[in-house]
Amino acid sequence: MTSSLLPGQQAGSDYFLEVRDVGKRFGAFTALNKVSMGVRPGEFVSVLGPSGCGKTTLLRVIAGLEPQNEGTVWINGRNVSGEPVANRNMGIVFQSYALFPNINVTNNVQYGLRRLTPAARRKRSMDMLDLVGLADQADKFPAQLSGGQQQRVALARALAPNPSLLLLDEPLSALDARVRQRLRGEIRGIQKKLGVTTVMVTHDQEEALTMADRIVVMNEGRLVQFSPPEKVYAAPADAFVAGFIGAMNFLPQCLRHGPRQASFLNYHLELGALLPEFREDFVLAIRPEHIRVDQSPEHPNNRVRTKVRNIEFRGSVSRVLLHIQTPDGQPSPHYLEMELQPKSVDQLRLQDMGLLEVHLPPRHLLAFPRPEAAVSNQRTGMA
Repeated sequence: MTSSLLPGQQAGSDYFLEVRDVGKRFGAFTALNKVSMGVRPGEFVSVLGPSGCGKTTLLRVIAGLEPQNEGTVWINGRNVSGEPVANRNMGIVFQSYALFPNINVTNNVQYGLRRLTPAARRKRSMDMLDLVGLADQADKFPAQLSGGQQQRVALARALAPNPSLLLLDEPLSALDARVRQRLRGEIRGIQKKLGVTTVMVTHDQEEALTMADRIVVMNEGRLVQFSPPEKVYAAPADAFVAGFIGAMNFLPQCLRHGPRQASFLNYHLELGALLPEFREDFVLAIRPEHIRVDQSPEHPNNRVRTKVRNIEFRGSVSRVLLHIQTPDGQPSPHYLEMELQPKSVDQLRLQDMGLLEVHLPPRHLLAFPRPEAAVSNQRTGMA
């Protein structure tokens, strides 16, 4: 079983949610372009991508809030493509909480339980409030709660009808950093405890990496990669994913000189993996934490001359901006960013250094075809 579905493929029977070749257009603009994916029962999937990539449209199509132009949506083996929201047995949590301000917390949670008796509604709402740690706030009104508490009420309300599918639309983006970090763990813990299949849209990479079993990365309406967080980070599908997930250095206009050899600015670089037969020049990529200050002769071809331009203290790490020099000592238009522990910065006395030779470990060098938009670390050094 593959970890993702290619456009046009049908998901296997072990998927609870299936999106098959879904397309969505708004006039001449294509928001979703043949998107296919399968989500397993009890799985937590994050949909991640830049603004305008189609991630929220995908969630709205799954929910039935937006009709697709083509393709189908299946939930638990049933084609729900033409079904209204009410027939899809799902709970939805929005970024804006969407709580009713004129009724208390208990009645907000009970809102979707009208078919139950009053006693059953009360018990279910209190069970859900206890699950999210707000049983003692049951009689308060939304305005009396903090943002984090309101979002937990919204989660309790979405879970109260016992949905088979939970959809989260950037549920933490309106909260401050500390509250977001705490609620990430709480939401994931509740999701695991209940075993409810969950799809969460987010623009926050850290949220996706820490919460999801698998991540959907989207760009310009297409599904670019669908993999576990570790694979998205360590083995990105293309240069876009590499640059979007975490910090990445790119070395453009590289040339192939053998199965595992490339050149960049007349530097000969060895790679840990075989290079594809690129039709043209390509880019190499390496993450800041993988660059080493290493004077050992083990990989002499993978040492690059640089000048230290800036050291930025970031608490547990320091980000060092390096201006790449050519082998004969001339400045290039390219930069690298390297991460070191502050203690290492002090021990190496980088503040006092001009020239610095760094090592690019072969196993951490990734190669990608030249993207349509030029990828470079010129001037800013930012990936």
